[in-house]
Amino acid sequence: MEGNTKSNLTLVNRQQLEVTGIKKVRSTQPESIIAELDNGHILITGSGLSVQHLDVKEGTLSVNGIVNSIKYTNQVSKSFSLKNMFK
Repeated sequence: MEGNTKSNLTLVNRQQLEVTGIKKVRSTQPESIIAELDNGHILITGSGLSVQHLDVKEGTLSVNGIVNSIKYTNQVSKSFSLKNMFK
């Protein structure tokens, strides 16, 4: 693990997502959001996704929309980002 920042995730009714431990948001699309954590990345997919609040100093991210999946990964390739952008 690179850093020691803890990450927490709260999902309410698949429509309101709160994530802590965010270092940077790499991509936002209505179908996907990719964010960087200390120990990897988080990939959020769904429909009508929108970032409601982002504070990288505090490491917080709030997302509204229908969340279909949340995936943690060590790396995100450019092809994944582009593939999801044009679905």
